Amino acid sequence: MQRATSILAIAIAGTFVTGSALAQDAAPADMQPADAFIQQLDTDGDGKVSLEEALAPQQQRFDEIDADGDGYITAEEAGNAFNAQVPAEMLEAMQERGMPDPGETFVKNLDQDGDGRVSREEFEQPTIESFNRMDTDGDGYATREEATAFFDEMQRQMQEQMQRMQEQGLQNPHQ
Repeated sequence: MQRATSILAIAIAGTFVTGSALAQDAAPADMQPADAFIQQLDTDGDGKVSLEEALAPQQQRFDEIDADGDGYITAEEAGNAFNAQVPAEMLEAMQERGMPDPGETFVKNLDQDGDGRVSREEFEQPTIESFNRMDTDGDGYATREEATAFFDEMQRQMQEQMQRMQEQGLQNPHQ
């Protein structure tokens, strides 16, 4: 159950980190994830996304969350930014279910050096890692084909995780 909670927390943090950046030019709901990825991040119009293009919204979002401008995001800053984006009903439901504080979870999941705060480099690391997994030919660009394969794999992994969580719930209904 702890692993499921951690995965959920990472998913929430990921949505929190990327949600507002991608919402700037929201894609139609029926658009494929790879097409939306290219449309929203390909700022030079070459039909592919570079690491720099992928990081640009993250850099902007980091600056928005880092309220005091000291170059680090604290649990309080992350929590405030999360709370400003999430509907009050969802926050209440999270509290009722005993879910961990989103700001603390955010820092716990991204703070690689253990100093209790998230640097710009730590904040960008998940994007860099995802981009590198997406860029399968290592040319420094994510094409539509690479993005499609990446998002298909992410969807498959998420479905498997949801299935495992459902199976755990059925095996242990009183936990």
